[in-house]
Amino acid sequence: MERVKKPWFLGSIVVVFIAVVLWNIPIEKRKYGLAQGSLVTDYTGLLPERVERVVVADNRVDLQRVVREANVNGQRISVAGLQHSQGGHTYYQDGIVLDMRTFNRILDIDQQNKTIQVEAGATWEDVQEAVLPYGLAVKVTQSQSIFTIGGSLSVNAHGRDIRFGTMAETVKEMTLLTPTGEITHVTREDPEEWMKYVLGGYGLFGVILDVTIELTENDLYSIQTEKLHTTEYSTYVTQLVDRQQTAMHYARVSVAPSSFLDEMYVINYDYIDKQPSTNFLKKEQGVRLSKIALDLGRQGGVLEDLFWAMQKRYIASIHGKEITRNNAMRSESTFMEYVKLGRVEVLQEFFVPVQTYADYIEELKRIIPADDKRDDFKIHNITIRYAAKDDFTALNYAKEDMLGLVVLMQHGVQDEEITNATSIIQQWTDLTLTHGGTYYLPYYRYQTKEQFRRSYPAWDQVADEKKRRDPVAVFQNMFYEHYIK
Repeated sequence: MERVKKPWFLGSIVVVFIAVVLWNIPIEKRKYGLAQGSLVTDYTGLLPERVERVVVADNRVDLQRVVREANVNGQRISVAGLQHSQGGHTYYQDGIVLDMRTFNRILDIDQQNKTIQVEAGATWEDVQEAVLPYGLAVKVTQSQSIFTIGGSLSVNAHGRDIRFGTMAETVKEMTLLTPTGEITHVTREDPEEWMKYVLGGYGLFGVILDVTIELTENDLYSIQTEKLHTTEYSTYVTQLVDRQQTAMHYARVSVAPSSFLDEMYVINYDYIDKQPSTNFLKKEQGVRLSKIALDLGRQGGVLEDLFWAMQKRYIASIHGKEITRNNAMRSESTFMEYVKLGRVEVLQEFFVPVQTYADYIEELKRIIPADDKRDDFKIHNITIRYAAKDDFTALNYAKEDMLGLVVLMQHGVQDEEITNATSIIQQWTDLTLTHGGTYYLPYYRYQTKEQFRRSYPAWDQVADEKKRRDPVAVFQNMFYEHYIK
């Protein structure tokens, strides 16, 4: 009984109790998507809409029948995968939604030519599992493997690789279900240029049934990290692209009050002349600890400084570690799940030419505060990726070599809170446009139509091609109705 009275003993009990409580915090899963009856939404939940019905993709003949009937009956069709697009790209009011998630077979792997043919509803994880035994890896994908092939191609995603450009560059051929109900085989040399509009076309030009994409070796990399000031980064990344030793790259910028938009860390993946000792795909690790750390940062102020300090410690800890290409393309994501009544977390991505980065960041400080603890609109994280110039797709975001700032932000869902967030993001977009940049379209529609049209001057050409290829406007979504129609 005497031990119970000791301060150190009572303190130990408290520490253990807190640790148990934190360890058992549930990892939230956002409730959204096609499983909620006829009212559907996507990852933000900000644009719920009632649809006529959801059609689960079974085979291409059934899909073809649905599209042909829609042409006759005046129905509207949208295409959905895992619905991580956040601006109503995957559904339409009173329309039909094609749920492609079950359309997920691996059709062929050509080890010699390093290609894979896969149905559009498969995920990148499915692809990685299929090609791993062959010592192969994907060329371009996001840093996480949770998205569907069709979804990634429909937004023309880019990732950490600095050698292969956007995802559109890796597509050799595809099978497409056109808006008029025809099934056609499409190559890069297709005189009708279907790929130009389908890749990065947000499901408006038909259904990708399957696709053949280029693969590469599952190389082994050494992770190299370095601390920089934001004024050094443009020169650094220009030199990095010329240095053939580096295959992949990204950076993190501080949004902590004490080093706000001044301090940043770069993470490089350098080739090493060595074969992987084991051939496996890593699973998510440290989910609860990562969630606790991110939840601290979400509070802002001093706690955001603490979160940045924890990020720096983690980044320093991975310096010199070895990782395979496939594993570098499957970062943890579960810890980022966020569910809080009356709040929402969303992404935005802004692209600026490499050489304008330093001036851009300095001017950005005038738009977003260094300490947002007491503000409704909060910035939690900024990750930077290199996006090489894209001359292939119609709605291209990289009109020259760009730096993409992927921004995780949070705000309330009341009308005045959304209005405030919209105002800030529109100011941010104007700044981006002033510096010759653009913004990415898969996210919530904060930007004005005028900002959209300045960012994507080929929008009118896309609208004309949409009318030509889809004369009765079968394929529709809320994004198209808001910005292009």
